[in-house]
Amino acid sequence: MVLALMGWSVLVGGSLVWNIQNEMRQTEQLATREARIHFNKDIAFRRWATRHGGVYVPVDERTPPSPWMAHIPDRDVVTDSGQPLTLMNPAYMLRQMMEEYAAEYSVRGRITSLNPLNPNNAADEWEASVLQRFATSDVREVSEVVDGPDGSHLRLMRAMITEIGCLKCHAGQGYQVGDIRGGIGVSVPLDGFRTLQSSALRLQAVSHGIIWMVGVVGIGIGGSRNRKRIEDEQADQRLLMELSHRNQTILNSVGEGIVGIDGTCAVIFASPSVTRILGWSETELMGKKFHDLIEPGTRVEGVPCPGVNSCCPTLMHGQGRQSVGELLRRKDAPPLPVEVQSSPVVEGGRVTGAVLVFHDISERLEGEVRRHELLERLERSNHDLQDFAYVVSHDLQEPLRMVSSYMGLVNRRYADKLDDDGRDFIAFAVDGAKRMSRMIADLVDFSRVETRGHAFAPVNMTQVVEDCLANLALSIDETGAVIAVQPDLPSAMGDREQLVRLMQNLVGNALKFRSPDRPPQIRIGGRLRDDGRREYWVADNGIGIAAEHHQRIFMIFQRVGATQVDGTGIGLSVVKRIVERHGGEITVESELGQGATFRFDLPG
Repeated sequence: MVLALMGWSVLVGGSLVWNIQNEMRQTEQLATREARIHFNKDIAFRRWATRHGGVYVPVDERTPPSPWMAHIPDRDVVTDSGQPLTLMNPAYMLRQMMEEYAAEYSVRGRITSLNPLNPNNAADEWEASVLQRFATSDVREVSEVVDGPDGSHLRLMRAMITEIGCLKCHAGQGYQVGDIRGGIGVSVPLDGFRTLQSSALRLQAVSHGIIWMVGVVGIGIGGSRNRKRIEDEQADQRLLMELSHRNQTILNSVGEGIVGIDGTCAVIFASPSVTRILGWSETELMGKKFHDLIEPGTRVEGVPCPGVNSCCPTLMHGQGRQSVGELLRRKDAPPLPVEVQSSPVVEGGRVTGAVLVFHDISERLEGEVRRHELLERLERSNHDLQDFAYVVSHDLQEPLRMVSSYMGLVNRRYADKLDDDGRDFIAFAVDGAKRMSRMIADLVDFSRVETRGHAFAPVNMTQVVEDCLANLALSIDETGAVIAVQPDLPSAMGDREQLVRLMQNLVGNALKFRSPDRPPQIRIGGRLRDDGRREYWVADNGIGIAAEHHQRIFMIFQRVGATQVDGTGIGLSVVKRIVERHGGEITVESELGQGATFRFDLPG
């Protein structure tokens, strides 16, 4: 039970860690999206101003003539009415607008350069490092979370490319059209995003805690029942051992049955234990032929007994003999199964009689029967445990459905009170519950491959593929997949239901892991091998699998490559287990981006 609790805790903990990481990624993505919105607004404004060559505005205290544009003709003009005007170029306009916007909305933006015309536009440490990357690489956009005295901000900077309109002010710096002359940056505070993230993380922690507790209760109930069964079985085993020990002690104390016979097989001696065991008095035994004490015509195992008994060869040939399973008659009880050891008595060089030592083997036979019954009980108990595991896993689905249902209810009832982020967080929680539900169902399928399989029978593999494609018809239509099936696939011996599941998993994977730039093409074929086994393959033109992952993909919970594709990491483990149950092997041939071919063999 400890291992089950550890496994369950690892499973739920892993899910929680995955969801926490996903929430954090979502938070950064939302902040990045907002930064890009502000950035695009600034770019649109700058381009508008650039196309118009700047604007003339009245000179005031806040907007004095820019000394950095003194080289521009007509920087300052006077209207016919005598109003002095000064030229604001795009950088001047954008800087002033960004200052006002930052004061009201806390989102800061600015134009900066390693060679600024206006020293106020000089780059800070972070901006300088990004501008160096722009100058020395093909990178044109950088975003990063930066911590500072005023909190954490998501900073986004994109390279500013020189356009024709820029040369009006910056031609004197030697720039040409297409040169990188600086960057436009946006800084978005993360406090609000992280407040929403904290709420979502608390919700994830609570929901996973509930799921973990439900699982612990289920495992506890299962462990208690299993422990009770084990205790009962151990008690039965102790009882068998106590009975065996007690009987052995009694036999050792009183001795085994010892009978002496003469040359005619007549009883001439019987130990006290013989009278106790057989019920005959010493007087009744004396002179009786020993073979008259043996039940005629049978042994305990049902083998016919010859006309002579165990003492005859000893008397005739002077050879010791051991006979097991003969039935000795008792006076007032059914015949007794015994083991008889006979030894000759030699006098004067000839056999004059024999000593027969026998002991009761009825307890041993009963013990064998009881052990057989106990083994049957243990086998039934194992099947009961498997059924119980299925029931527990089935019961775990209900709390998961409740989580999904209540999250849906919250979404419907409070939809008008939730913003987009809140609705997204609820969707993430519902998706997590559904993923765990699918994972539990897949685990049950994985555990029942061996225990709930059907007997092998001839299987028409063409019909198996047809059933598989019928089950996946909706996915095939949605993806526009083209599937080519080899006519008259060789038949095989196997469990038809499991073979349909095997094919369905392989074709389903080919549909899920398709390449985004082309429709799926899947080929299904088979052949009869020289060793009499049947080999089949499923080939696709999907995203492929890197060589270093060819073995890992068949391990349970292993997902490599396109992790954005929905799945539990159990499907190929089930496939491998089904193939191995049929005495075969499964392999994959693939290169990244070149599709994959899965091959497996089945008995004929």
